[in-house]
Amino acid sequence: MSNRRTYSMIIYFLASLVAHSGYAQDLKSLRNQKPFDIKGNVSATAQFYAVNGIENRRKPFTWYLTGSPTIKIYGIAIPFSITVSEQERSFSQPFNRYGASPTYKWIKVHMGYRNVRFSDFTLGGAAFLGAGVELTPKNLRLGFVYGQFKRSVLEDDTGSDPRYKYLRPTYQRLGYGGKVGFGKPKAFVDFSFFKAVDIMNSIQNPSIKSGVTPMENLSIAAKTHFGFLKNRLVFDFDLGASLLTKDIRKYDIKITDEWQRTALKILAINETSAYFKAIKAGSSYRMKMANIRLDYQRIDPNFQTLGSYFFQNDIEQLTISPSVSLIKGKASLSGSLGRSRDNLNGKKTNTSIRKVGAINAALQPVKNLNIALGYSNFGVGQSRGLADIFNDSLSISVVNSSYNGNLSYGFGSKSKRQSLALNVALQSTTDYSQFSSALSGNASLMSSVNYSMNIPAHKINVSGALSYVKMNTGGRKIINIGPNFSATKTWKNGLYRTSLNHNSQARQTNGLNDGLMSNTGINLGTILKKQTLAIGLNYLYNQYKTQSDGLNFRNFSEYRGSVTYGVRF
Repeated sequence: MSNRRTYSMIIYFLASLVAHSGYAQDLKSLRNQKPFDIKGNVSATAQFYAVNGIENRRKPFTWYLTGSPTIKIYGIAIPFSITVSEQERSFSQPFNRYGASPTYKWIKVHMGYRNVRFSDFTLGGAAFLGAGVELTPKNLRLGFVYGQFKRSVLEDDTGSDPRYKYLRPTYQRLGYGGKVGFGKPKAFVDFSFFKAVDIMNSIQNPSIKSGVTPMENLSIAAKTHFGFLKNRLVFDFDLGASLLTKDIRKYDIKITDEWQRTALKILAINETSAYFKAIKAGSSYRMKMANIRLDYQRIDPNFQTLGSYFFQNDIEQLTISPSVSLIKGKASLSGSLGRSRDNLNGKKTNTSIRKVGAINAALQPVKNLNIALGYSNFGVGQSRGLADIFNDSLSISVVNSSYNGNLSYGFGSKSKRQSLALNVALQSTTDYSQFSSALSGNASLMSSVNYSMNIPAHKINVSGALSYVKMNTGGRKIINIGPNFSATKTWKNGLYRTSLNHNSQARQTNGLNDGLMSNTGINLGTILKKQTLAIGLNYLYNQYKTQSDGLNFRNFSEYRGSVTYGVRF
């Protein structure tokens, strides 16, 4: 039986299950529901592009169609999401996705392309094509999914697709996962697992340069969340373990016992197999005017589960985050202090130690006047590991510091609301290492003055700003300064909407004029009952004067346009 036929049978079975569950309920409540109803929206967009001075950065014309319909059958909501574009015509792995997750009381069914999360360390949101069900009767928390987590893609180094000189191959990956738990969202204990395997005969043997091998993975996790003292004291734990075989084509384990034969039928184990552990734990205590939280995580080097996308590994980190409210809520202080390290297995040449500290303060001394200040410090140090390359206990020592401040004041009347704000941010990187300090130090200053005005009676919004950015990096001093303006007006009781925005930046490099950048956009829109039409035009002009690298710094002008038509039903 083909995989596609298997998926169809599963989806049909689960859809039937939902329908029968609905009819099993009280007939009086069913009579109050419409037998069939559909609502949602569909929109079509066409985009236009042209450029002078440089090569095209996108196609002259593109289009796509999106929709979010929701079907209701006797009150059972079945939401869909649809995206169709011209990419489907030329790419073997299309961007078209169809999926639904209908729910009825404590039953939730997944069909088509879906994302389900049991735990970060088992099934953590990886997209799949298949089916699944989640059941939450009373205090039970049950779940199961099965599907295709990757579709097969053949290797192509011929450049037949103009967008890709090399198309990396992918094995078809099938997987399934389950969850058993007890409790409610505010207090629960869940146990989950996930298993996935790449189908070896789904593609021809990929070349060595592709670096692609068929993998297999089995991961388990325990996740809990509970509180005491009316949830003032809260605990969170997420424990996980993963057994990953990076190349299931290898057979180098001597089988001597029956249990080994049984184990190899469940999961391929060979010299490419590796076992990983992970833990995330946190606790917080909430008081009347203060709160404090403690977080800890330790994730083994190269930790991987095929049910989750990439996340940070080879890290041990401890963070404490206190906060307090003062002067009857008119002032607040919050901060965090943490320390982390890598090289948990001691196999790297060096060990990096990171120290993070931050503090933020907010104050409202009088009505409509708000002051916010912040400081953060991120330090990285690298000490000896397996080798003593630089003959120094700290071969790398870098500290990144940032300061920011915001002052805002609102004034005017109900008929004309206005505000004025000043923003300043300073960031610096200081390298204390004798080996790299001359190359890596840099500093930047970003500031802006902003003004906005809103006239509700005429439905007019106007804002303007003047920004100043100064950067010292790599021996170069760069300054960008320029205005920003935007205006929006709604006409005929919201029937029409127009907007204009403009941004200009004059550049200066090492004290010399380096040209300017100008970006202008106009948008027009209308709403007529359940139909919408939006037109957007944008013009970008970029001019360089002092840059000598003509290949990377060229004067150019770029035009973009889009037309979008949508219907609500």
